[in-house]
Amino acid sequence: MQNMNHVKSGFALLFICTAALINVSSAFAIKWAESPMLAWEKKAIDLFDRDKFDKVISMVNDLEKDPNRNAPVFIYYCHAQKYYVNHDRDSAVYYKQQYRTMLNRLSVKNLPVLIRLASLPQMSWNKKINKRFIDSAFEKADSDEHLGSVLYYLIYDDTEIATSSLKGLSSILQKKRNIVMNGGKLSIKERAWMTNDMLIKKLIRMSGDAANPMTGLIKKAPAVARKKMMGNAPKCLALIEEPALQHLREAAALGDPNASATIVLVQDAIQERRAKYPGSKWYTAKP
Repeated sequence: MQNMNHVKSGFALLFICTAALINVSSAFAIKWAESPMLAWEKKAIDLFDRDKFDKVISMVNDLEKDPNRNAPVFIYYCHAQKYYVNHDRDSAVYYKQQYRTMLNRLSVKNLPVLIRLASLPQMSWNKKINKRFIDSAFEKADSDEHLGSVLYYLIYDDTEIATSSLKGLSSILQKKRNIVMNGGKLSIKERAWMTNDMLIKKLIRMSGDAANPMTGLIKKAPAVARKKMMGNAPKCLALIEEPALQHLREAAALGDPNASATIVLVQDAIQERRAKYPGSKWYTAKP
């Protein structure tokens, strides 16, 4: 009877510990979600889709608040369509002169509106600029504030958007890497999302989907050059570093050549860290 009580106590303790781990994991989970659009932004997209360009411009010019700074995005795209569809000369000048300004001012906050405008069939003529704008917005993702949105777009149905999101993810991961390489330590929350199985497996799939002629040469190239030879998905995996190795080895065992090449990049990153901080771990510079 006493043994049975010990067994019951053991199961109870196990249950409590498991529940505690789940709660800790949930507490540090990152929500992979797009930032919600405001009511006026949805209305403006609807008007734009119905070719009501002047009405959109008038509406956004009268706004009192524009927290996502999307008014200039709508104005630019309205002038783009007025130039392309109506051959409006003033709009043509605006479209060409404001391009560089728009490119520099875009941020992750613009992505929900920007992606919807760029994906409209009538904007297909502007495909190159649409892509440059989306890439530029992702490149500005440099903080945890943007992480949930970047991860959401990583699993987006449109593969071009998903590929562009890697620019934002690599920027965020580089900042995490810099913390360790500058003698610091990642938080529990940072470690939790960086070791997420879904994230690592998605990055490995994206690495495998993109054929890279440099894959076969990766081992022969010097470590400094190797970083530039692979795409953004392998770069992200190398920045995650040691936690990615197990999944990469499993993919390599199944014949994925990009996984084998990425393992070399991860090993380079490990060696670089250990050379600077002997005894360190992927998440801390201290032994």
